[in-house]
Amino acid sequence: MANKLIASGAWCQILANGLPVGLVNGASYDEDWQISPATVVGYLGPVDYESMGYSCALSIGAYVPEVAGSGPWPDGGVKTISDFLPTRSQLQKTNGKPAQFDLLQFVNISTGEIVNQFRDVMIASNGSSIAPGQYVTINLRLMAIERTI
Repeated sequence: MANKLIASGAWCQILANGLPVGLVNGASYDEDWQISPATVVGYLGPVDYESMGYSCALSIGAYVPEVAGSGPWPDGGVKTISDFLPTRSQLQKTNGKPAQFDLLQFVNISTGEIVNQFRDVMIASNGSSIAPGQYVTINLRLMAIERTI
């Protein structure tokens, strides 16, 4: 147990198309099944529920490195989130399609187990946070076609 002690860290690595993404300080996902109740006249409450749609949104937060492109990073990442962000002019050259990943995975680095896996993931929005006495962080929101694990 002592060899797995880590101060303020997580035993998870984000892989984008098989490449470890470095300096991630948090990741999460939310699925929305868009559940709708089926109601019947004269009956109190729904008689059933059904899914009317589906969406999967992911959020990833990461530290922005002092020197861009100087990986691999201490957490094993070879690219950072900022490496995937297009500028507006780059986006226009690709017909308005931002960075897309065929596969995005949350992997337990202690066991090698894939905790969650998503297919056809696209960057939806991003932003930065700057505060005194703290590292610059970047916040990324992505949309996935589906969670496969």
